[in-house]
Formats: sequence, C-alpha cells, structure tokens
Amino acid sequence: MTLQKHIWVITFMCYCQHIAGGLNNVPVVMTVHSLADTIRELVNEAANEVNMQRNMIMMENRMKMSPQTMRQETHQSTPSNMMYTFLRRSEDMMIEGAFGKAAEIAITATSKIEKRLKRPATSTDIVPLFHKFIEPYCPKRHIVCNPLEKYRTADGTCNNLHNPVWGTAITPQPRFLPPNYGDSQNLGHIPRILSVTGDPLPSPRLISNNVHGSGVNHPRSQKYTVALTHFGQFIDHDVISTPILIDEGLDQMVCCNGDQPVNRPECFPFFTPPGEFKHTCMEFVRSEAAPTTGCGPGPRHQMNQRTSYLDLSQVYGNNIKAMRELRTLHGGEMQEGAGGLLPDGPPDLDCVEGQVCFRAGDHRHSDAPTLNVIHVLFLREHNRIARGLQKINPHWGDEKIYQETKKILDGMYQHIIYNEYLPAILGEEIVTKFGIRSTARGYNNVYDPKVDGSTRNVFAAAVFRIGHTQIETFVGFMTPDYAHGAQTPVVEEFFNTRLIRGHNSMYGVDGIARWMCTHFQGAPDSFITHAVRDRLFETEPGNGFDLPALNMQRARDHGIPSYNKWREFCGLKPALHFGVAPMGLIDHDPRSAKALQLSYSHPNDIDIFPGALSEVPMPGSLLGPTFQCLFSLQFLNYKVGDRFYYENDFKHTGFTPGQLNTIKQQRLSSLFMRNMQMSRMQLNAFVSPLSG
Repeated sequence: MTLQKHIWVITFMCYCQHIAGGLNNVPVVMTVHSLADTIRELVNEAANEVNMQRNMIMMENRMKMSPQTMRQETHQSTPSNMMYTFLRRSEDMMIEGAFGKAAEIAITATSKIEKRLKRPATSTDIVPLFHKFIEPYCPKRHIVCNPLEKYRTADGTCNNLHNPVWGTAITPQPRFLPPNYGDSQNLGHIPRILSVTGDPLPSPRLISNNVHGSGVNHPRSQKYTVALTHFGQFIDHDVISTPILIDEGLDQMVCCNGDQPVNRPECFPFFTPPGEFKHTCMEFVRSEAAPTTGCGPGPRHQMNQRTSYLDLSQVYGNNIKAMRELRTLHGGEMQEGAGGLLPDGPPDLDCVEGQVCFRAGDHRHSDAPTLNVIHVLFLREHNRIARGLQKINPHWGDEKIYQETKKILDGMYQHIIYNEYLPAILGEEIVTKFGIRSTARGYNNVYDPKVDGSTRNVFAAAVFRIGHTQIETFVGFMTPDYAHGAQTPVVEEFFNTRLIRGHNSMYGVDGIARWMCTHFQGAPDSFITHAVRDRLFETEPGNGFDLPALNMQRARDHGIPSYNKWREFCGLKPALHFGVAPMGLIDHDPRSAKALQLSYSHPNDIDIFPGALSEVPMPGSLLGPTFQCLFSLQFLNYKVGDRFYYENDFKHTGFTPGQLNTIKQQRLSSLFMRNMQMSRMQLNAFVSPLSG
C-alpha cells in the first residue's frame, strides 16, 4: 500500500467524518411529546442542511462558470462526457432531482436521530413520527390502479395491485442483503473503503490488473456468438439504469483535478499506478440516492431509472411522454429512420461529436453498434406485427393496435429470454431444476403477488455485468453470402452511429447482424479485453477508463457486501484462506486464487465482481456457482413477480391459448430472418454455426 493511497483514503474519511459519527449503547429516554419535538427538529435541521449545501454548491458553480465550462449546443467527445452520457439522468431531471434530494434529507435525518437518541431510527416509536415530519420534503406519487386494465402502464406502476410501486421507474433498488458501508452508522455517507484488517481496500485498478488482465489476445468462446453478449446488454438496459449525481448548476461533475482527487462527498475516484493512464486519478461519481416509499429512515439506496419488469422499456420508453414521442400515432406503428433504423434524435445528445444520433426508449442505445442492432431488430418487428394486425383488424384504432403489438412483442421477448438466453447463461440443469424455462405449450400460472420483481442492487452493480468478460475487441461485418468483411476496433465505436448507418451491403445493420450471429464472443472467464479494461471511451492514448475497476468501485459505492457474504447467502461455503484446498477458494482454479491473493489482505475483503466472476463455470453454464445463484434468483423474481408475465392465464391480461402457443414457437433467429437481410441462419442465434 503506497503512501499516496493511504492519504487518499484518510482524506476521504476525514472529509465525511462530520456526518459519520457512531452510536453508543445508552439510549436516550423521552416522553412521547418530547420525542415528537426532537424528531421534528432533527428532520427540519436535516432538510435545511441539505438545501444549504446544494444552494452553496450551485452558487459556487455559477461563479466558476465560463463559456468553456457552460453546457454547449455541441459538445466535445471526451471519456468523461461519454461516461456522463451513459450514466446520466434519463428521465425528468426535476423529478429525479427531487427524489434524490428527499433521499439525502432522509439519510441525514436518520443520522441525526441516531446520534441524538442513541438508538436506531427504525425503532417502532420513531418511524411514524419520522414519516409525519419528513412528509413536506417527500415527493408524492399519486397512483390509482385499475385491476381490469389489460395492458402494462408505461412506468410499471400497478403491476402489483397490492404494492403498486414495486418495480416502477425512479424507485430504490432493493437488496438481498443489508448494505456494508464505510461509515460507523452504515448509512452510506462513506462507501465501503476499509479492509477487515482496518487498512484501506486495494485500488480497483490493482485488482483489475491481477484478476482481469488478459494481455492482447482475449480468449474466445468455442460455442456462443456475439449476439448472446449484446442481447444480454439489451435486457440489462430494460431493467436497470442507475444515474450518477450531477453537479448543481453544471450537470457534469468533476472528481479529479489532474492526478489529485477532488474532496467532496459526491466523488469516489480511485488511484491508478503511474504510467498506465494519462493521470493517476480515475474519475468516479457516486450514484444518485433514492428514497424508500414515504421517505422512511434508513441507509442510502440507489435509484433505478428503468422499470424492473421485462417489458421492453428500452424500446418503448418508461413514461407516457417518451412512449408518445417514439410513435407515429398511426396504425400502431413506431417511428423509423432512413433504412428502417432507429429514428434520428438531437445532434450530439447520445452519440459522439458530429454524429447524427438516434432515439429509443433508453438513452444508451448507441453504446455499441452491436447493441443498436438489437434495438433495430425489435423496432422492425414491432412495425411488422402492427401492419399485420391492421390488415386482420381494420376496425382497430391506433392505440389498440399499438398496445396489442407491444403485448405480443413483449411475450416473444420474454419467451426468448427464458428459453434461449437463460439456458445459455445458466445451463440446462439449473433452468430445469428451478422451473426457469417456460413450459413447451399452454399456460403456466406462476405469478405470486408477494414477490417483488424489482431489480436488486447487487444484480445491477455486479451480477449482470458478467457480459463484460464476453466483449469482443472489434466489431465485424459479413457479406450477404457470409464472407468475412472488414472489422473495426470497438474502442472507436462507443456512441458512434457511423457503422449502423453504412448503406453498403457488407456494412450497416445487416452486415453487423450476420457477423453477430456467427462470430464467437469472449470466453466465459475472468479475463476482460483491453479494449474496455484499458481503453473504455478512449479518445486519445491514456485517457480512457477501466471497466472492471469501475464495476468494483460502483459496488463499493453501493455498499454491496463482499464475496464471502454472498457465498453464505447462496448456501455456499465462504473462503477462509486464499488456497483452493478445502475451506478456501474451492470454486477457483489456482491461477485465479493466486490473483485474488495478490490483490487482497483477507478473503473477507474480496469484492463480489472479481470474486464471483473468476470462479470456474459450472458444467453447462457460463457462470460459477455464486453468480449462477444470484442470476437465477433475480430472473425467477422477474418471472414470478410480474402479473403480466406472458405465460399467466389471467382473463384481462393474458393471451388466448392459440396466441400463446404461437409465441412459444418464436426464436430470436425468427426475428433476425424476418427483419434483417439474412439468407440463412442457425436455429439458435446464440450458438455459432462454426461451433460444429
């Protein structure tokens, strides 16, 4: 541990110390009236502090503003700008800001109450008073549910009629396990920063070098295609989007001043060894907080901007305004751009400088050309189905056709997930054993209103980032007769729309689609290509990001418990030493175990992402046992916690037997053959025809 890294951690801890005091074991006894007065006083005090801090920052930023720092109509493409584009607030800025502010007030008030009363703010006599006095600062959700409504709401509300906010957009990410933050009250004022030994945790970059470094040649799968990687990314953008904090008055926050970290509670940058990047400080902004229902007391939770349900919100949007802006409002169809691509969007908003951007239900549609292909695929399929329904039902209006088309396409999407995608990721044994795969025909009523289908924090911050090990170093093309064409480095194509817009028969969306369904993806291991481990969003040598290091830092920011805690949660044995012998890292090979030993002081420090990703995959699966457990559980929750899940036999929301059985005949390859220029294709789009 270098002196500089010690100084970083100590500085960060000292900066937050004034809001991170602990409790002693002697509770303060009060009368009912004095307790109410105290709670009122401390909640109001917390609100004043948060408002004062935000106003002060805004005033400072306005004084610092110059033509160079103010937001411009055209922006310069920099790694920080692209990171901001990926992690920005994508919904109503004012609404998200109001919820984030309410969360800060609730956390600050919780801290003050626990310090003053020396007992948990979640005590039964405190909670109702807390809700009462924080109510003026808590944004209201006015939800009225119609149990006879046939279709999903745009924002996911009323899916669960007993708990109508479960799984909705702009809500906190619930947890499987309580958080493990760095402050003594465990409220999230400070991220997880210390080893169980009391020393600072190692830099994520150091761990990335040891565990995820693969050299120049990244191993490839010998079975699965690039389509599997980016269909997974497509699902991810349906169920999770965690916005970062913004700088009051400036939008984008700066957390590194050259090699030096900026001391402010919104920042959590980390050290990188000299010579590896342009600077030894890697930018990192903490995630936006979200209040619980009613803004109750408790620790920091992170916001999910998306609906948690598998509802194709990344295609359609997750609010009524966004949905309407993507529609033609004629014949149930959605807007298409030239050549059947996504419609054009505002210049420079979600793509690199000088490019004409697209529009979709999620703002990350052009993160990679291969992801954009999947967006185009589902857009075209929507309009194909809508045109068919127009012919069959000429008496139907635009809204009826749109909603029925959306319902059908969502059913097909869910069927592909549970019968093609998950068997590839989890393995046949797991999807059969736990009832993850759909039935071959007919209904399967699995809905349980007691199950919250929301995306869990650990899934968003770590588990569903498994696709990062599968990323290819380049984007390729294939001609209509499936000859390999040109290829381009993936580092040149982040948020770049030029390859998708190519109109040459070998290039463009069709050429990429043919390549995606043929070419092998990265191998299922801990190695991650240097294209995203050293050069993520790079615009000049040395100014990129390290993706796996960012993953680890994000989990620490969210207070995600360590690898061993998740082993125990899944009924697996925790590691007591770094060897692969019994009581140790028994699900790792010697190389991975050694890499973890080089990185950490104690097995209980291991971060969930490198710890679980470096496990040896289970037979027939791409995942080791820990991620396999958490991945299975999350997708079971998506299925069982969704009233609109396509196999449910519900009178008002379900399909007819004939409709359902037709949906169950669909495969992802069916969509590719119908909507892309593909003369032939294997039955399973995720299994390469080159695999033998």
